[in-house]
Amino acid sequence: MGLLSDPEYGSAQWVRVLRKIHGLLSVLFYIGAIVWFVMLGNKTFNNETYFSENALLPGLVTNEFNGEPAAKQFFNEFNEELKDKYEDTDVMPVPWLVAKMSQLHLEVYTHNFTLNYPLGEGRVYTGTNVYGILRAPRTSSLEALVVSAPYRPPSSHQKSTAAGIALMLAFAQFARPQKYWAKDIIFLVTEHEQLGMQAWLEAYHGIQSDAETFYTSLGSFWKPNPFLDLSTFGTLTKADHEKCLNPGRLKGRSGSIQAAINLEFDVPKIKYVEVKIEGLNGQLPNLDLVNLVHKLCVKSGVHHSYKNSYSWVRSRNKYDEWWNSVSTMLGMVTTQLAGVPNGNHGLFHRFGIEAVTLEGRGPGDPAGDPPQVNALTSANFYRLGAALETVLRSLNNLLERFHQSYFFYLLPQTGRFVSIGQYMPSLCLISAAMLIKSLALWVSLQKEDKTNKKEKSKKDDKAKVSGDDSSTEVEEKETKEKSAVSKVPGAKKTKGDAQRKKSEETLSVVNVGLNYFLVHLLGYAVMNSPLLFSQIGSKYYNLPSEVSVYYGLAITSAVLTLLSPFMMRVLRSGPMHYEEVALVNILVLIELATICLSVGMHNFSLGFVMATLLAPVALVSGVNVRGGGKIRSILVQFKRLLCIISHPLCLVTLGMIIYSKMLFPEESNMHVIGRGRDAAMQAIMYSVVDSLIYGNWLFNVATSLVLPTWIIFWQINCSSVDK
Repeated sequence: MGLLSDPEYGSAQWVRVLRKIHGLLSVLFYIGAIVWFVMLGNKTFNNETYFSENALLPGLVTNEFNGEPAAKQFFNEFNEELKDKYEDTDVMPVPWLVAKMSQLHLEVYTHNFTLNYPLGEGRVYTGTNVYGILRAPRTSSLEALVVSAPYRPPSSHQKSTAAGIALMLAFAQFARPQKYWAKDIIFLVTEHEQLGMQAWLEAYHGIQSDAETFYTSLGSFWKPNPFLDLSTFGTLTKADHEKCLNPGRLKGRSGSIQAAINLEFDVPKIKYVEVKIEGLNGQLPNLDLVNLVHKLCVKSGVHHSYKNSYSWVRSRNKYDEWWNSVSTMLGMVTTQLAGVPNGNHGLFHRFGIEAVTLEGRGPGDPAGDPPQVNALTSANFYRLGAALETVLRSLNNLLERFHQSYFFYLLPQTGRFVSIGQYMPSLCLISAAMLIKSLALWVSLQKEDKTNKKEKSKKDDKAKVSGDDSSTEVEEKETKEKSAVSKVPGAKKTKGDAQRKKSEETLSVVNVGLNYFLVHLLGYAVMNSPLLFSQIGSKYYNLPSEVSVYYGLAITSAVLTLLSPFMMRVLRSGPMHYEEVALVNILVLIELATICLSVGMHNFSLGFVMATLLAPVALVSGVNVRGGGKIRSILVQFKRLLCIISHPLCLVTLGMIIYSKMLFPEESNMHVIGRGRDAAMQAIMYSVVDSLIYGNWLFNVATSLVLPTWIIFWQINCSSVDK
């Protein structure tokens, strides 16, 4: 700070250089960040995976699983049960599951939960989970492992999980007589996918129904209070702000859960296992658990994959290998960006439990086929059970929770990883580009002030050199000129002239601060608006929730786009001047860089994508000076157009339209636009619901952080000042 506040610092060489090349330097930093990320796919810039936790002892486990006949029998019986009694219903076969677990001599319990759908006009959903506990013979139930499988009814659009449930029951039958278990094993079947898992985990950890969720703990702008009670108008009620998921209570439980394996197998024979690791808000399991699963799949003769990476193909083409690694990392970034778990395992991470999902895939899978998948040998119940046994027995060796290895990483291949110290420089470079521009603006302002002071000091020195008499004569001459100007007929001093002069000479810090406060308050209000939009659309226009929320946000965005440029003049009686708009630009550049870095430390993918999309707007935006001709006018319009495209709602809609065009290239443009709009509605609706139920950050970050910074950039691009 001493360097920046020193009045003589403007003569430093680095200041002059920074003012000249800061634009080029920012662009080079931005390009360098993209190149850095892409080069991480090369083996030279990433690392081979290894085990940090020696207590796992994965190589010392001998396979003993012999439950393939039992797994086939459970699979056939389960399918017959569904065909006879549950083919036309979505209800889970609770009696059959309870009976089978009881026959295996497990401690069997059922768990009921209720969901008051937050945007569903009073709709209530109920569900039941079934779980059985295998008590460890060597300990007193202090620690536990979880083997889970979601139940998917025959009418579900997703693949069945019947084979996964059958394998879980067969493994429970195999593990029941074993005496080496040092941890309890909980066998869990959940209803309604992630909703049932979320309810079970909350109930297991004692979270009551009256506890606040992540979303409600932030506070609600529309929440009834003594100063703002919208319930008096019949729009919102107090019940609308209560916790929507009632997890209920568990009748039986075990100890602290150390790890969890989620099974998603639809048929007894598969070609390979897809390992899913992404959790809520981009959280990842400990890398040791991921390595353990991959290594023991190889040992058990099961082909494994991550993001359809063909690790089993040994290619000598370095370009194909590099492109496969980059594609795998981009797939991981895309999944983490949404913040939605791609399996039931992702909800364990928020409770400090390491978990992964094993999904069985074969040729023709909707998720896509890796190369040469048809040439792979099939894995049956025996191999899958052996892999599950070795993983659980290795986890049984753990002496403490996973704490070594990495929790922040990217996977270019199943056997290689990129640590946080290797991928964070790409995000730091983009943030540094914005900080360089803000520093250049700051030194430019200081340079102008110093130039004015130098001109005044030169004039004084010149007067002193000519002597006291001459200096006195110069001062008298200036005084006479000023008085002569003031005595010109018609040149009266008015109150407006004095205010204009004062506004030009002083920088309104209060106006800048008030504008910042109002903009962020608007973002906070938009974050809490979906519930209001949903009820208004349902009550007055009979619209579905996704339509009401989408168009409500669209109208709000249009109003903010039209009115926000006038907010910068709230406390000003005169026009804006260059220094004030430049100060706003400096602050928003620093804020955006800080937001991207802060979010990236928790969810790198979200922070990196935010920085990649918003940095061009931040680097292009600047104070618009009046005049300059047609070229400057075209440049200003281009900056405004780029800013409009970077609006969060526009980005979501455009992204969905482009994705729809890729999926349906044969359809007309109007149909594709309609598909993209409908997909954007559903995406926004899902993000709002996930925020209310699970605590997903995406909608909150987009509205309370990204939207305010976008509004400020729009204000800067729409403001024109005198030089």
